[in-house]
Amino acid sequence: MRRFFNSNLGVALLGTGLLAALVAWALSIDIEEVKVEPLPPDQPLSVSRRVDILGRRGGQRRWRLIADQVELRAGQQVFEQGAHGYFYGDGADRQEEVPDPFFASSERMIWQAKRARYDATADALYLDEGVEVRSEDGSLLLTRALRITPEERIEVPEAFTLKGQEMILEGRSGWFNFQFALLSAQQGKLTVLPLDSESSRPAAAPMSDPTSAGADPTSTIITADQLTYDRANQVAEGKGNLRIREGGLEIRAPQGTYLRRQAQSILSGGVVLQEVADVGSRDPLLADLRLAQADPQATPAQQDQEVTIVADRLTYDRNTQIARGEGNLEIRQGETIIQSAQGTYRRRESQSLLTGGVTLREPGRVLTSARLEGNHRDKIFFFEENVLYRQMATSTPAPGGGSLTEELRQAETEVRAARLVYNSRTGTSEFSEAVEFIQRGRKAKANQATITPEKVELRGEVVIEQIEGDWLARRLQNPQTQADVDQPTVIYADRVEIDQASGDARFFGNVVIVQANRAIEGDRAEYSDQGQIFRITADQAPVLLCDRGELNPIPRESTAPLPGRDALDQMCRGANRLSGRLVTLNLERDEYTVEGDEQQQGMFQFRITDAL
Repeated sequence: MRRFFNSNLGVALLGTGLLAALVAWALSIDIEEVKVEPLPPDQPLSVSRRVDILGRRGGQRRWRLIADQVELRAGQQVFEQGAHGYFYGDGADRQEEVPDPFFASSERMIWQAKRARYDATADALYLDEGVEVRSEDGSLLLTRALRITPEERIEVPEAFTLKGQEMILEGRSGWFNFQFALLSAQQGKLTVLPLDSESSRPAAAPMSDPTSAGADPTSTIITADQLTYDRANQVAEGKGNLRIREGGLEIRAPQGTYLRRQAQSILSGGVVLQEVADVGSRDPLLADLRLAQADPQATPAQQDQEVTIVADRLTYDRNTQIARGEGNLEIRQGETIIQSAQGTYRRRESQSLLTGGVTLREPGRVLTSARLEGNHRDKIFFFEENVLYRQMATSTPAPGGGSLTEELRQAETEVRAARLVYNSRTGTSEFSEAVEFIQRGRKAKANQATITPEKVELRGEVVIEQIEGDWLARRLQNPQTQADVDQPTVIYADRVEIDQASGDARFFGNVVIVQANRAIEGDRAEYSDQGQIFRITADQAPVLLCDRGELNPIPRESTAPLPGRDALDQMCRGANRLSGRLVTLNLERDEYTVEGDEQQQGMFQFRITDAL
């Protein structure tokens, strides 16, 4: 035995046994830091023994590594035989009835990987290939690479999927704290389930299907270049190409915040909110609205239901489904674009309220007011205060002039009023209070007015005035007569209808027409634009026509401020007078005929007098 200990072989075996015992002892105890001394060239690089290492940070245990074999390579311990272990997080403070944070358990956050490395010099643990981290509550993290650093966080340099009790986070890379309560991802996608769905949600998906919860139609999907989710406060923040999608709604912005508990999105920097409604199958709450991108072959009717909101800043409340926008607010729906300084959009009712100056634009028309209320489901809009309606010209002037209809189509029309109800789908506009029409060469006033594609209707104390140019009488052969009728013409009536297609007009109730040195009164009148024929009829009292000729002319200014009947009386003083059941004016030839009733057929009155 003494010879054995004195021999070189005995000394070598004894030294090797002592070194192996020391290594085994060092690997089996809890350590704050692992230090690996350089090995002599003849030292074996692997030790076949079960390894158990515990890492601590700030007095708290943070991770544990268990493996069947360790290899020592260039100052690192490499584990490739069944490496697994645990992560430990602190218990998070939470309010009553608030779910536990992700990976809430401080005892059983299990990880496993095909390969693990521990660098004692950098004090960093690396997990590679097939990395899984899971908890008893069903939480799961899948990735190819993971690193634990001394900075109290877990870094994931590869693409990953992280599934929690109420959300799924995916990213190209990211990092987490040890409580897994602060999550960050680059090129991230976050799927968040609503709070009210958690109690009825089925059990967690198996590890092989970590994204199955994302199929829930009530979930919210958030994507961004840089995405952070604070699970303690349940707040997601996104920067760069932020998109929030839920229930057929998509919101895009450079940056923003999603508050899960309040179900609110707060975004800024140029925000776009977009939705698509399927009219045929939706319920009263528009529950089946679909994203615009989902149906590139959408019909015009479906596209007309799309509502897109653009603003500098926008807040969206998922519970109330109300969006509030400020700064260059714009609502787009089909060919309709509405702009204002600020406003709200109620998605359930598909209604908007815009203030601070509103402009609605459609092909061929522009509408403005101080305030607007919109029903976007039926595309009916109520304008209030300083309403201005502008109808663009629909044709170019023809050489040598044309009919009244052609003139109307060649002229821009402006309508001012206190209120306007505009139906975009039917093209109907209903004006009320202090209505004023202005068109090339003419203007009109009324208490109410309606414009449809078929006709224009004016109601209540209607006054139509020719400002300049030809209208009711024009291009006459007699230059002197032409000069008279070229002067302003005023028509008074209780109601007026103008046919949009033919340009023919009908006048009802207390009709009075006043021209230079001529005036007519009747109960009804019809104007034919093509034949340039004006027919005035009476239901009770005969039609009265007064023509002063060149005798005692009356300046237009003397009758302009007078109401219809008073202007007629002023014009008829000392004038030639004709009366009958029907008076027909041929405006092209400047001729008029008078017909009597059955008892006075062919009879009419003609007088020249200085005064009545």
